[in-house]
Amino acid sequence: MDSTLAPPKPNPHQDSGRLPHDYHVDMEQTNEPLILKDEDWDLYSVSAVAAVQMLAQALQSLSNITGDVVCTTPVYQRQQMFHPPATIPEASSDPPSPDSTTPPAHTPELQGSPTLAPHHCVPVHHIGAPEAKRDEPIAPPADYSPAPDPAEANALQLAAVSRRFFLKAAPPFSITDYLLRIHKFSPHSPGVYLAAASYIHRLCVVETMVPATPRTVHRLALAAIRIASKSLEDNKWTQERIARLGGISTNELRKLEISFCYLLNFDLFLRPEDLQRSMWLLQSTARQGLSVRRRLSEGFIMRLPPRLLPEAAIGA
Repeated sequence: MDSTLAPPKPNPHQDSGRLPHDYHVDMEQTNEPLILKDEDWDLYSVSAVAAVQMLAQALQSLSNITGDVVCTTPVYQRQQMFHPPATIPEASSDPPSPDSTTPPAHTPELQGSPTLAPHHCVPVHHIGAPEAKRDEPIAPPADYSPAPDPAEANALQLAAVSRRFFLKAAPPFSITDYLLRIHKFSPHSPGVYLAAASYIHRLCVVETMVPATPRTVHRLALAAIRIASKSLEDNKWTQERIARLGGISTNELRKLEISFCYLLNFDLFLRPEDLQRSMWLLQSTARQGLSVRRRLSEGFIMRLPPRLLPEAAIGA
């Protein structure tokens, strides 16, 4: 064979393993959020803008229906209610760590494309202080009396983890504005927002581990989007950028991610049909939220999900 001759040009149409003819990568997508009538809908027909709006609208409606829900008492205070300590430790005078400091209230926007701006130039809207204190224990103290059984210990730990998603007060801006701004400066694919909706539906509706209220939806959505992007996308935005956009420190964002995965039992795998069904169910719950209000009206108690209950308790 003559080495001076160039090889023939590749012809993808002659490849026996090519994609089916009816598959269109550049299919037309709508930027308008869909109001789903059932779970049989084309999830490839919505753009990222439409998907994030569908997530935001469902969370906004669900939080409006649920209303404000009192957060559970910290684990260490539960023991103090029955066994008050002899002495109260003095407040620590150590300066806060740089990673735990809150971001500034506002940073001017750069001219041009905001998605290309470095993370330290992205405008910030602080969402407020969390209900859970910094470094709050997530397990009963060693001297907790009486010693809880394994099921009770797990329930206390899950309740303590769930407290990280509560804010002391609802932010002054809506969840829709919050998520659209995150998408403006760190856009994700539609699948990320649909997966986030599936995770939130599982935690807030199916297992009722964290209520969707005006004080929780912002941190829930931020953690869900971050976990979904790490699960589905190869190229991810930096931790500093997402934390700045979310209005929290990088240390808080890491804790939210770990807490979110723990509450999901690290079960992050989703199929396309799961995305379709979860978004439809989330919208349906937001529209027909009377049952959710009724379940939470007497005061929300973060319960242990059935997957962590001992077999004897399940059969009782």
